[in-house]
Amino acid sequence: MKSNPQTFHLSTLHRGKYMLILLTSILFIGMGMSKVPVQEILKIIIALLMVPLALYVAIKCSTLSSVWVLDDNTLQISNVKKTIVFPLNHISHIRNLKRSGGNLIIINQNKGPAFRTWRNKLFQKEDDLPLLTEALKAANIEYYDM
Repeated sequence: MKSNPQTFHLSTLHRGKYMLILLTSILFIGMGMSKVPVQEILKIIIALLMVPLALYVAIKCSTLSSVWVLDDNTLQISNVKKTIVFPLNHISHIRNLKRSGGNLIIINQNKGPAFRTWRNKLFQKEDDLPLLTEALKAANIEYYDM
């Protein structure tokens, strides 16, 4: 691997904030539609058409883009809230679990807890995950794409 660090940008989410906003907005949609004086079928159709809007708002409000820097000895993950540094020799393996709308990336360490981050693909431009995957494999880190 090269001695200069490689930088990758990933579109990630704050999972807790995303779920809170999404579920709260769906709850408010349901409560609001129960108060509208129209036929039940129209209430259902309108509520179903508002769910993508709730999804969009939840994603936009909980976006937490991250920068991954890989050098000879470390993998550094940074976002606006914190920076985490993993020595490469402490990483047991990395799992990339594909989900609808994104990926759950889990970094398992030899000792200590696993680090999890949620990559978002909805309403986002293309990020550098394929390049990051190749760089991790080139650094001889076990990488499982599931």
